[in-house]
Order: sequence, then C-alpha cells, then structure tokens
Amino acid sequence: MADALTLLWIPFLAAVVLVAIHTYFGIQVLTRNIVFVDLALAQIAALGATVAFMLGHPAQGIASYAYSLAFTLVAALLLAFSRRWAGRISQEAFIGVIYVVAAAAAFLLVDKAPQGAEHIKQILTGSILTIGWQDLVTIAVLYALIGAVHAALRGRMAQGSWGWDFFFYATFGVVVTSSVALAGVLLVFSFLIIPAAIGLLFAEKVGRQLAIGWAAGCAASLVGLLASYAWDLPTGAAMVCVFGLALACAGLVKLRLRWTAARYAVAIVLTLSGAWLMIAPRADHPLLDGAEYVFPGIRAIYMGDAALAAYKDADEQAERYRREVDKLNEREARSRWQGQALDEMEVRRISSFLTSYREMLKGEQFVMREVRVRARERVRWLLGGALVVAGMGGLIQRRRSNSPKG
Repeated sequence: MADALTLLWIPFLAAVVLVAIHTYFGIQVLTRNIVFVDLALAQIAALGATVAFMLGHPAQGIASYAYSLAFTLVAALLLAFSRRWAGRISQEAFIGVIYVVAAAAAFLLVDKAPQGAEHIKQILTGSILTIGWQDLVTIAVLYALIGAVHAALRGRMAQGSWGWDFFFYATFGVVVTSSVALAGVLLVFSFLIIPAAIGLLFAEKVGRQLAIGWAAGCAASLVGLLASYAWDLPTGAAMVCVFGLALACAGLVKLRLRWTAARYAVAIVLTLSGAWLMIAPRADHPLLDGAEYVFPGIRAIYMGDAALAAYKDADEQAERYRREVDKLNEREARSRWQGQALDEMEVRRISSFLTSYREMLKGEQFVMREVRVRARERVRWLLGGALVVAGMGGLIQRRRSNSPKG
C-alpha cells in the first residue's frame, strides 16, 4: 500500500489539476458544440512535437514544447476565423479538417523515422506516472493564471467577438499543449469531455456543473490509477476506460435504471452464457473468464489438482516473461526519452530478446487456455446447466413479480 501511495500520489494530484481546468473548458466546448476541437488542437500540438522530434530535439524538452505551442497558436488563429467562415459549413467541419491534416502530416513525418511508432504511442497515451513535483507546480500555476484571466475577462469581452474567440482558443491551446506533453492526446480528451458531460447531465448552472464534473473526474482518475497499479495496466489507457465507464454509469443513473431491469439483464446473460458453455466449451466465454480473473479461486470448482498445478505453473512462467518484456520496453523507451539513444547493435539485441520472450509468453498462454478449456469440457453440462437454471429462475421470478395479482 505504501508503494502505491508513493508512486501514485503525484500523478493523482496532477490529474486533479488537469480535471479542474479541463472541466471548465469542456463545459465551454460542449456549450459551443465544438466537441472535437480538443482533439484537433491536441493533434496540432502532437504535430509540433513530432517536427521537433524529427529535428533532433528531446521529446520532453523545451524546444519540443515551444514547437507544439507555436503550432497550436496558429491553429487557434485559424479556429477564431473559422467561425466567420462558417456561413454554410459547420465549424466542426473545419475542426475535422485540421485534425485529419495534422494527423496525416505527423504520420508522414515519422514514417521513415526510427522508433517513430513509439513516438506516436507516447503522444497518444502519454505517461502521467512520470510527472514530478516541478511539472505539477508548473501546470498548477499556469492553469490557475489562465483560470483567473478567464474569470476576469469573461464579463468584459464581448461573447462571440473575434477577440474573445481568439483568446479562448489561444488559452485553450496553451492548456492542451501543456497537458498533452504530460498525459497524452487520449487522456486529455477524456479530461475535457467526460467530466463536463457528467456535470451537464445533472445540473443547469455552471457552478454546479463544475462541482459535479470535478468530483466525477477526480474519482475516475483515482480509480483509473489504482486499477492500472493493481493489474499492471498502461496508466493512460486504463484511466481513459475508467472515464468512459464513469460516463456510462452516470447515464444509467440519469435514466434511473430500475433494479428489476438490471436483474432481468443479469438473468439473460446467465442463461445465454450457460447455453453457450454447453454448446461450445472451447469457445470464448467472457462471463466465466471475467469471473475467474476477479476471483481466481473459482477455477478450483471445476479443475482437478493436476490441472490447477499445471495452470498455476504456466501462469507463473507467463508472468515472468511478461515482466522481462516490460523491462526491455521500459529500458528502450527511457533511453530514448532521456536523449540517450541506444546503438544499432543494442537495439537488435533488445529486439531479439523481445521476440523470444513474446513467443515463450504465447506458449505459456496457450497451455493455460488448453488446461482451462479441457476442464470446462468435462463439466460443461453441469456448470452450463447450473447457469441456465439460475438465469431461467431469475426470468421466471421477474415474470411472476410483474404479473397482476388477483
């Protein structure tokens, strides 16, 4: 637990800061109906960082940030003018053009570059775990200043004027550029849209929208960080998925999904899963796989001692190979992002090891799957029948509860 706190404390504070500023801008973006402007500006910032990367500047250096910011400010100027041009064409069309052109240009630049794919991956997913105190203080001060300036000028500048539009897009561009450098394009988009959308779902006044969005965003960030730590998942991708789940849950709460309807859905899933297990025991079974992932002890119900021992041994070997792959990937990425590129021989050596470890990992995963499938084949009628009975029982009980009394 202490290790988790040490590792996740600063990233969580950074996520809180990012949620605070992006929820505010997200409400403005949703109100203006320009949902994808964040992706467009983030992709422009990524294009600037890619140009800096191709010119030999470190990925996390000042030059990279300067290129990103310059490209973003030019895009902000175009977006401010696009509202005047949008007579017959929606502003979203201009935003879409900016995004696809920036994305295509970035891919053209890195196509022939060594480690170009890793550079694109880093821009998309970021690395929020590597944020330090200096980064945290910098963005906190910067975003606080931007928020204060917005609060001071919001009532003084004419809403909808070219000056206000350029100011909005320019400051938004500064925020996006700074955030993408730390958290990546995908996570920044989640910070912007999802907490703001949850706030708009449950409140009409801006103050309440902000409060709800901040609370939801901070909670989702914490859960995403803990999930990535507990299950050794890529942090950015895990947080994005948790944000999406938070929005789905908010939508269900808003629709006031009744418990009886939820029970009905569970009963259907149990019935179909049991029938599918009896029909095709060697196929994928998401319900059983998910239950075993969360509660590994379930395997003891249908696996014998020999099968459990074989499964456990293969699982341990697979985890060992997985750790070796992660170490090699981390070594390669760390050397590149620190500006200490590996020589060609070392890159080939790492690539050879990665290929070997991945093949051995696939072999152990095949053993695990085969042991699990054979055990399920032996108990498919019993286990599948039990699931069908449980599901049908739930359906019958619901029909009785809904039938008129008398």
